[in-house]
Amino acid sequence: MPRWLRVIRGMLGTGLTFAVGVGSVGLLLGIVALALGAASPSDFGMVGKLSVIAFLVGVGFSGALAITAHGRTFEKISLRYVSALGAGGGLLYYLFIGFMNGFSRWSPLNAIGNLLILTLLGSGSAAATLLVARKAAGALKSGEEFPSLGQGLDEEIGSEPRRVNRAGKSEQPKKALP
Repeated sequence: MPRWLRVIRGMLGTGLTFAVGVGSVGLLLGIVALALGAASPSDFGMVGKLSVIAFLVGVGFSGALAITAHGRTFEKISLRYVSALGAGGGLLYYLFIGFMNGFSRWSPLNAIGNLLILTLLGSGSAAATLLVARKAAGALKSGEEFPSLGQGLDEEIGSEPRRVNRAGKSEQPKKALP
């Protein structure tokens, strides 16, 4: 797969990781707030909206990481650097909301709360994404990619096993040297 397609696949995966992480935290906080009587069931619609925004922030974060950490492996990228980059994404989203009329509607306490929540969620999502990526990279051998559908399937032809290549044609398996 060409590098640019792998980068796009990684950006989409990072966006999904951010969305699931923010959605999970938002759902847990919503359940606690509902149990305490501080929220109503109609407030849970905000969790879905935040997850969509988190997807977009995650894709943007991944694009910035792809540009700034070009060519480095996941093990060589600092967790502190990635967390700071994620917090920066949360800060940019905070500023976007603020300039889109948030600053005029928020009390000073709400503004500080939103700043803390968005930067912490951005930082935590970024750190979790790097840890998941490191774990997935450790499961693969150097330079190996996850197999695609139909690649490497064994099929019986006659009495000897054969492998199916990417074009769907059978071929003899390579024999191991003694």
